[in-house]
Amino acid sequence: MARFLPVVLVVGLLGGSAAAFAVTERLKLERSPIFATRVGKVVSPASGRRVPIDFRVRKADDLSVAIVDGNDHVVRALIPSHHVRPGPQQLTWNGRDDSGSPVPDGLYRPRVHLAGEHRTILLPNPIAVDTKVPHISLTRTSLEVVSPDGDAIDDYLTVFFHTSEPARAVLYANGRRVVKVKSFSAHSLKWGKRNGMPTKPGVYRLWLRSIDAAGNPGPRTPTFRVQIRYIELGRNVIRARAGGTINVRVSTDARFYYWRIGPRHGRVGNRRLSLAAGAPGRYQLVVSERGHKARALVVVSP
Repeated sequence: MARFLPVVLVVGLLGGSAAAFAVTERLKLERSPIFATRVGKVVSPASGRRVPIDFRVRKADDLSVAIVDGNDHVVRALIPSHHVRPGPQQLTWNGRDDSGSPVPDGLYRPRVHLAGEHRTILLPNPIAVDTKVPHISLTRTSLEVVSPDGDAIDDYLTVFFHTSEPARAVLYANGRRVVKVKSFSAHSLKWGKRNGMPTKPGVYRLWLRSIDAAGNPGPRTPTFRVQIRYIELGRNVIRARAGGTINVRVSTDARFYYWRIGPRHGRVGNRRLSLAAGAPGRYQLVVSERGHKARALVVVSP
């Protein structure tokens, strides 16, 4: 009898191994009770945003969902166990624990428990909690004076910058947001008439701010300035003597411009306008380009 015991033991072990193998293979072939998962990648508790956690349940069951840290400790019970029907489950998480306090920076995962299936499933998509704010610095600007008049000469401003991490740059003008870059890896942005540059001439105070993928806004840069100008005269009052010459500097990026004084008018391209003074009197000089005008009083003395 003793000589048969090893044989019986070996047969038993083989049978157990075969049964375990069969169960394992059945689990491999069996479809997961949840599918179509979509989990956001990053969230910041300070941003006020919420990261999506979406999946579909294949069968009706009692479902509960929790957020666990890297040690499999529950930091947030998203939903208690309750009965759900087959179909979509759409949840969100704001990066906070059950008490409402921000969880430490790190990686977390949603954990789904199905009581009827006796299954606990860790979703493979980790969620990074990131509270570190990005920093942005101005590198340079392409122009100090912009003329958004549509003549393809100095029509838009290019702002070059550097960020401390992948982040979207935001440009503000006189306290109002005017440009928000879509890319998290860009190093420059363009501001022109097509994306909110005002048409009113003047000096505008600009600054930059960055926002990272978690929604953390960084501090603003120091203010820098740009002037919007179409055409300007060097003086508001121009004095000349009868029989002499009216001389004034004209600032514009236009290839040519129009002038008018009394009944006289013309078109020139010179940046210094020189005209015969004519008879004594007071006149208005008007220069224009593409509908934009500048004026000066001309006083001609005897």
